[in-house]
Amino acid sequence: ANDDVNLAVQGNGSARQSVVMFPAVSGEVADVAFRPGQAVRAGQVLLRLVDRAERLAAELASARVDAARALAARYEATRGTGAVPESVLDEARATLRAAEIELAQAREAVANRVVRAPFAGVVGLATVERGDRVTAETALTTLDDRRVLFIDFEVPEAYLARVDIGQPVQAANPAYPGRTFTGTVAQIDSRVDPVSRNVRLRASVPNTDDLLRSGMSFQVQLGLSGQPRVSVPELALQWDRDGSFVWVVREGQSVRVPARPVRRTAGRVLLDGELKPGESVVVEGVQRLRPGVAVRVVGNGAPARSQP
Repeated sequence: ANDDVNLAVQGNGSARQSVVMFPAVSGEVADVAFRPGQAVRAGQVLLRLVDRAERLAAELASARVDAARALAARYEATRGTGAVPESVLDEARATLRAAEIELAQAREAVANRVVRAPFAGVVGLATVERGDRVTAETALTTLDDRRVLFIDFEVPEAYLARVDIGQPVQAANPAYPGRTFTGTVAQIDSRVDPVSRNVRLRASVPNTDDLLRSGMSFQVQLGLSGQPRVSVPELALQWDRDGSFVWVVREGQSVRVPARPVRRTAGRVLLDGELKPGESVVVEGVQRLRPGVAVRVVGNGAPARSQP
């Protein structure tokens, strides 16, 4: 039999993308443009700050650009006639460039008075209202892209070699009794925790019905394939100061074969050792055996099996 293992562990859910929204600058809230639980698209306005002063500054900067551009154009038109020195023309060009930079900065200041969704998702509760004063450290709301939910869980390092990207997992949550959600292993951590000796895995679970939420707890089941093993009755496995072993009947004599138990199942033990499927093992009178003792197999004996 293969020493397959079905692990059942606890996991925690998180959205594929999740952020806390902050304003870029301080100011007074002019409008909260979302409802808690609303689905929003990327770039959608979530909140506006009062921006009258910034808009006036942008208009002034735009007027300066227009004036500087017109002056530079007049000077360019006289180029080659000697009417305007080259140094004056250079100064006009520099003035225009400086005015364009000031306009860009003013427009950026206006844009910073608006908070937009960086990606499509669902917004959480608003922490502010119209008229509130906020700073760049004020958390406004949360935004989660939960079309796919990640579930983080840990497995013992002994099973790390059996885990592959894409392996199926089953997840259950107390909110939905009797229902399981199917996903796959999406990521494997690059390190093993030196204290717990566990490695963290991340499963990806489609959330097309939008039933799952970030922060939920899950019971995760992960089936891991093992190596082929022989199985023997539990009574055949013996121990002494040198370790575990079984007595095998070979050519009518007892042979001591070291064997490490891998897993117990239904009264039998899966072993790792030099035992071959079909070999007879001793299950009674093992205390009196020594290597090379003549053994008579009664009936069909107790063969080691490749299947439990």
